[in-house]
Amino acid sequence: YASLGAELPLMTRILIETSRLTIAYGWLMLAGLVLAIFGFRMWRASPGGRLVWDRVKLRIPITGTIVLKSTLARFARTLALSLRSGIPAAQALSVVAEVTDNAWIASRVEQMRNGIERGESVLRTAQNAAVFNPVVLQMIAVGEETGSIDELMQEVAGMYEREVDYEIKTLAARIEPLIIVALGGVVLVLALGVFLPMWDLASVAIK
Repeated sequence: YASLGAELPLMTRILIETSRLTIAYGWLMLAGLVLAIFGFRMWRASPGGRLVWDRVKLRIPITGTIVLKSTLARFARTLALSLRSGIPAAQALSVVAEVTDNAWIASRVEQMRNGIERGESVLRTAQNAAVFNPVVLQMIAVGEETGSIDELMQEVAGMYEREVDYEIKTLAARIEPLIIVALGGVVLVLALGVFLPMWDLASVAIK
């Protein structure tokens, strides 16, 4: 191409420039990556960072739903056991908040506890928490009306656990198309970068 005074195709130029930059500044990129990981871990360890990150985890496509439902399953089961052992609702929610491994969900549980301490119903505090679906809210309402909220929360835990099992079983089927598309995109870019110059060489030589 140089001898013919022609320019390589754009995709090929991008691949060549990327390779050149990686070779020339690879150590800087590696150092930057290490610093970025270290900074992220430090930020995530802070109370504010953990709260934000735990909320972001719940919004990640596909896996976020699994994390949310598994966390809510543990919440419901722990709350059911606490209520069944005779612990008042506000104290039971304090216990649940302490053992919840997701900071954002724990903050919602603490919000529920504060609402109950102000005299609000469990249903109202659950609605304000904005983490439960309508079916669960209906079950909480029934449990509160009948005085069997511990039994209903046990059923809620079982429901979430069954949904998590189903999500995990179908996880591979949902991720597989994404992996295929990603790998296909990488192969396509590399193939175009390699073969475009060969395909264009004849037309460049004629010119």
